[in-house]
Amino acid sequence: MSSSLRQAFTTLPAQIRAVTATVRNPIEALPPSVFHERLVERHLGRQHIVYVCAPDLVREALVTHASSLDKGEGLRRAIGPGLGKGLLTAEGTDWKWQRQALAPVFRASGTDAFLPAMIGATNRCVSALENQGGIVAIDQVMMRLTGRIIIETMLSSPEAVDADAMAEGLGVFLKQTRWSLLGDLLGTPEWLPHPGKAKGLAAARALRDQALAQIRTRRGIDPSAAPDDLLNRLLIARDPETGRMMSDEEIIDNLLTFLTAGHETTALALAWTLDRLARHPEIMRAVQRELDTVLPDANLELDTEKLARLDLTRRVLRESMRLTPPAPIIIREVRAPFKLEGVSLEKGTRLVVPICALHRHRQLWEAPEIFDPSRFIPREGERPQDDRYAFMPFGAGPRICIGARFAETEALTVLALTLRRLDLTPELPAIPPGKLEITLRPSKPLLMSVRSRHSTMADS
Repeated sequence: MSSSLRQAFTTLPAQIRAVTATVRNPIEALPPSVFHERLVERHLGRQHIVYVCAPDLVREALVTHASSLDKGEGLRRAIGPGLGKGLLTAEGTDWKWQRQALAPVFRASGTDAFLPAMIGATNRCVSALENQGGIVAIDQVMMRLTGRIIIETMLSSPEAVDADAMAEGLGVFLKQTRWSLLGDLLGTPEWLPHPGKAKGLAAARALRDQALAQIRTRRGIDPSAAPDDLLNRLLIARDPETGRMMSDEEIIDNLLTFLTAGHETTALALAWTLDRLARHPEIMRAVQRELDTVLPDANLELDTEKLARLDLTRRVLRESMRLTPPAPIIIREVRAPFKLEGVSLEKGTRLVVPICALHRHRQLWEAPEIFDPSRFIPREGERPQDDRYAFMPFGAGPRICIGARFAETEALTVLALTLRRLDLTPELPAIPPGKLEITLRPSKPLLMSVRSRHSTMADS
């Protein structure tokens, strides 16, 4: 292997610099070579890390060698206290049966049934913004909105819980998880305190208690008379091979897994997308023209047919997720040795797919730093945007996000109903860098001015 693909931190100062960079922001600590090489090795202390940065190698690692990899102790240590052994953290046969049992929950017809809840919550949020106007932190607005949407799709009686409080509690828990991941990387004891740990664990316990209360209430209702929401679908889910159903603990694990995935990542995808559109008013105007064509009457509601016609809106969302993927890194731990491009990955090696680097890889993308939704216009020929292992905002392989369709439907709905009624202007001079806290969050609030399109058009 070329020496340019190896990065070994053998001296104490180099080790300290690497650790300091990782503590500050793991994204910025990525080796620069991941943006132009196929595979990069790094040694951080005794930890061997291999970054996989080419689509064919990503497929080989995540598909061909899927049985040789697991999520690793780091993820369990970081999010296990909140998400338990749900679909995101489960391994082996435990993961397989949950995946099979939950697959029907996220089929197209099932996801489409949640559209009215998405529309209702979004319209209420947009009306509040329209009336309020002024400067808002759009990332915080989207966090609250997607929190309400996931609560309303999880529980048909959202008044039974405080959606904002649950979303806030989830944020408190997730904020401190990067310290757990770092501790695992450095080999520190799990009991060691770190910033925010006590508050994060308390928030996780409160979330699990709230979920259990909802499950116990619903257990007292005849399933055939219960509302068709996510909780009911989990209560009746069965492994198609064995007929096994989920225990209360497993339902809690997966409710909170879906709360995390359906709230945090979608909110960030929306916030980054709206910020980019605000900085490209010509593209925002084009999206609004598309919306005016598909929804020419203010009384017309979105439905699946109209969502399918939002070609430009969908391309904008995908281009934004290319530049700022909400889940920017896949980390696996090698449990059975194998070779990748001639490199030996022994047991315990940390395998990293830096999605954020793959999406900007100079050997794959033309002008990778430019926001250009037109790159997703269907064309003939091989292109990275058509390769599921080059453009992978929802992951890849057997563990690709089970709720990808739900997330895209939700994001398109929110974008359409927001941009149909609002104009956005950025308040920050530039897009702030992303910071990894399990998900890719902006390093500072995404401030923007919001104004009703009706008042804008009246003034022009």
